[in-house]
Amino acid sequence: MEEQVIFVEGGSRRQREFTYDIASFAWMKLMPRIRKCTVNIKLRKLKVYHGTCLDVGDREFDIEVEKRLSLGDDFITTIFNEMTHVKQLVYKEFFTECNFYESRDEYLNLPWEVEAYNKQEELLKQWKLQK
Repeated sequence: MEEQVIFVEGGSRRQREFTYDIASFAWMKLMPRIRKCTVNIKLRKLKVYHGTCLDVGDREFDIEVEKRLSLGDDFITTIFNEMTHVKQLVYKEFFTECNFYESRDEYLNLPWEVEAYNKQEELLKQWKLQK
């Protein structure tokens, strides 16, 4: 049976429930027709980033989110940003590669990063309107 699955681990129960709600909202907005996909979200202490997204298999993705972020806009937009990357990977809109960039600006100007940052703000507005 094909199905969409979101797993959340780590953090507090409140963080896990909130994360699940945010990720589900993003899924319905970004990929409403996608049914076969698994997203594993891990709430952890991260050293550098607020979030990461990895393609780990056949439509399976691991997202890590900094669990020390408060449950406000930064936390929400981090999940929206990473879910946008899931959408990009599912639809083959960008391919993962290991690159080193000369500056943060060079990285942030990559087409998939521009889209992810724009989508995170757009989704945040929609999230706040429905709450």
